[in-house]
Amino acid sequence: MNLWEAIVNMVKSEGVEFVFGLGDTGLQLFAEKTPGITSINLRYEGSAPFMAMAYSRLSGKPGVCTASTGPGVANLVPSVLEAYSGCSPLVIICTAISQKTEGMADFQESDQTAMMKPITKWSARIPYAERIPWFIRRAFSVAMNGQPGPVFLEIPYDVSGTSKYAFAEVSLPEYVPAKKVRTAGDPKLINEAVALILKAKRPVMVAGNGAVQSGASEEFREFIELLGIPFMTTPGGRGILSEEHPLALGLCGLYRTKVGKTVYSDADLIITVGTRNESFQTHEWKDFPKGAKFIQIDISSFEIGRNWIPDVGIVGDAQIVLRQLSAAAKGKVEKESIFKEIPRVKEIIKAKKEFEIEVEAECVVEVTPIPAKRTVYELSKVFGENTILVSENGSQDCWSYCFPYYKVQDRSECVPVAEQTCMGMGVVGAIAAKLTRPEKNVVCVTGDGAFQMYMKELPTAAQYNVGCTWIVLNNSALGWVKHNQMKAVGWDTSTFKVQPDFVKWAEACQCYGKRIEKPSEIKPALEEALKVNREGIPAVIDVVTGLDMSHFQRAE
Repeated sequence: MNLWEAIVNMVKSEGVEFVFGLGDTGLQLFAEKTPGITSINLRYEGSAPFMAMAYSRLSGKPGVCTASTGPGVANLVPSVLEAYSGCSPLVIICTAISQKTEGMADFQESDQTAMMKPITKWSARIPYAERIPWFIRRAFSVAMNGQPGPVFLEIPYDVSGTSKYAFAEVSLPEYVPAKKVRTAGDPKLINEAVALILKAKRPVMVAGNGAVQSGASEEFREFIELLGIPFMTTPGGRGILSEEHPLALGLCGLYRTKVGKTVYSDADLIITVGTRNESFQTHEWKDFPKGAKFIQIDISSFEIGRNWIPDVGIVGDAQIVLRQLSAAAKGKVEKESIFKEIPRVKEIIKAKKEFEIEVEAECVVEVTPIPAKRTVYELSKVFGENTILVSENGSQDCWSYCFPYYKVQDRSECVPVAEQTCMGMGVVGAIAAKLTRPEKNVVCVTGDGAFQMYMKELPTAAQYNVGCTWIVLNNSALGWVKHNQMKAVGWDTSTFKVQPDFVKWAEACQCYGKRIEKPSEIKPALEEALKVNREGIPAVIDVVTGLDMSHFQRAE
């Protein structure tokens, strides 16, 4: 077996189903001929880690991507930075110039491991062919254990062969796949946490990305229902449970809405699980309720007390720690009750219903340009259950973060961006989401700025018959930049004076395209997008919208 065949089989044995890249590396070349693993060949290297992130989020496995030497690897940097920020487990396997000519200005020579070192958990060169199984196994173990994150491996040409496409024949020992290791919380701290929880009158829970990555949905549900604790999420924690759950309050921090803001601000205990409590999730750390106690649960001891200092800090896997907390609480709850009958919960349910009536009245108005919130409200109703929402970074697409303007429903999931908010992650992530979960509806809500950065991958979606939809909220500007510039000095440099015809671009890429200028056109267009998606056709809905930052002002 040649070396790259062996590596592909190692990756396959880790349960990985896709390899993302341009198709110009040995890893993808031999993935093409290996049953059970598929090479997804893209138009731009920088798309590959974004797609691997989306795959990892939805599959629970490390995502794998690759690029050629020098500028190919350099093009990965922004999206690997996003993966590092989002604790997304990736294994990036790339080629490198021969060690025999290192330092001699060989073609595309660059210090790739140094380039990747600041934005990965581990960046290493494989020096000898016989060490390959150790490095590959170690890469998967490091990527998915502890606080997850990306890992970079480079394989010089003199290890893999004599040149880019000269492949060495190898005889390697049998490969043993890496294993996921889960850790429990300290029993003493578990008991201390339960004591605080049982004493609290108005606790609120916040689920982060780590809770979803842990696969802790059922454990989270059991815990909050046992004690009747309302919950919020970060963007990364969204999808831990349906937002139709009686205890759901939507997102926290910058993205919070009326009821969530009220309940959270009145809390006497905050419990966070799997979140760093970063700037956007906390309104720059100003959101902590006065006088409240704090319990922090995280897989990494480094995160405990990084921002807010907890009364109890528990290091452990979210799924296991939540099981421990439920088991400890069950023995101490005086009388288990139906959580919906708790007076506080009844008040929350009533307030949510009233707020949803307000939101409907606010959204269903016939004005132009079409408010972004009207579009996401209609989207939530048309796409409904069994939908994956892939988030983007921008001003108007942030309305899709706002509950209940958009509501994550039963059997639905979310693919979030990370705190770096590298534009384009959602645009290409939607393609990987549909590849990973073909049975679900997949939609990305994006601004026109982010869409233009990565609409180059529409042909990729068409090539692989990926039936996903992009809702382009088109205000002919970089919305956040325009808002901040206008606020600061009264003029801006971010309005696009030349704007592509997104419908023509979609059609040129063998996708469905539709431009929407009136609110009455939204629903029929979304229904048609769903219809063509089911036929394996990608869809682009270009919605003419304005610049509305009111949500962020109300969330303060």
